[in-house]
Amino acid sequence: MLMRATGRGSISSFLKIGVDVVWVIACALLGFIWIIAAFAIYGLVTGNPTFLDVVGPSGANKLGTPLGLSIWIAIGSILCIGVMIVCAYLRGVFETLVAGDPFVPENATRFTAIAIVLAVMETSAMFVAAIVSLVFGVLAPSGPPVAFQFPNINYPVWLAVVTLWVLAQVFREGAAMREEQKMTI
Repeated sequence: MLMRATGRGSISSFLKIGVDVVWVIACALLGFIWIIAAFAIYGLVTGNPTFLDVVGPSGANKLGTPLGLSIWIAIGSILCIGVMIVCAYLRGVFETLVAGDPFVPENATRFTAIAIVLAVMETSAMFVAAIVSLVFGVLAPSGPPVAFQFPNINYPVWLAVVTLWVLAQVFREGAAMREEQKMTI
């Protein structure tokens, strides 16, 4: 049995459910990250040990330094919030697919917004580590100075951003052609 791409009971309706599940998981991960951040701040402010201060067999902190934990919290929060925003836009796209009317101007706007969110997520992930390292170097200059490292470029993500912008233009043209066809007798 071949499934339809649009309409009720289609692949689009199952993908919409999948997007909803990913959104809930991103919310839960964000909550977990912020709970870890609260414990880390509590431990740093009071000096009392928390479960984050678990020391491994080598005597080193398993979760790393406050710098490493700060980078993890910042990047994790940015990525979770970005995934939640992308899921919200994708939900709108899948709703139009389930309704059987994908070529609407709103979908072009949604794809453009998804491309922008992905670009912001990737750019911030590239530079957050460097910025947090510089802040720690200025506020707590103990230890060796932190050298700036050029961030790694994730080419597949940037390819996805360009593809989404092209897809947005395709949907914009498709919506315009559909409106033009409605005007034709």
